[in-house]
Amino acid sequence: MGKHFRKPAVLLFLFWELPQNILGAATFLNLKRSGKTLGTSFEQGRYFIETPHRGVSLGIFIFWTKRGNRYHHENDCRMHEYGHSVQSRMLGPLYLLVVGIPSAMRYFYSKWFIARHGRRWNGYYDGFPENWADRLGGITTA
Repeated sequence: MGKHFRKPAVLLFLFWELPQNILGAATFLNLKRSGKTLGTSFEQGRYFIETPHRGVSLGIFIFWTKRGNRYHHENDCRMHEYGHSVQSRMLGPLYLLVVGIPSAMRYFYSKWFIARHGRRWNGYYDGFPENWADRLGGITTA
């Protein structure tokens, strides 16, 4: 009986997250074509794609890298990006506005901070929406 409910749910989420899924599919195809995917798996209704240096969550596509790990977790970046995918499921078509833009702004600020001060900005994950993604992904600092 559970299988009958899974297919409609998957289709519903494909459309609910349509803008992110389109961007995610395009990103995946581009990375795949350029040989920049290290591995893929399908878990929890999402595609996890390991890349050499990219972490971003776009609908059912979760791009992650071991280089993005901050703590003692083996897959810290993966967990964080999974948290963003939960945000995407919650917000649907509003995700790119509510999470994507603030997240991109924090990313570009962190790059500017490095260029200006010669060191990493330690506050990247302390504010919205990054701290929320960490909580949803199960990341702790311990």
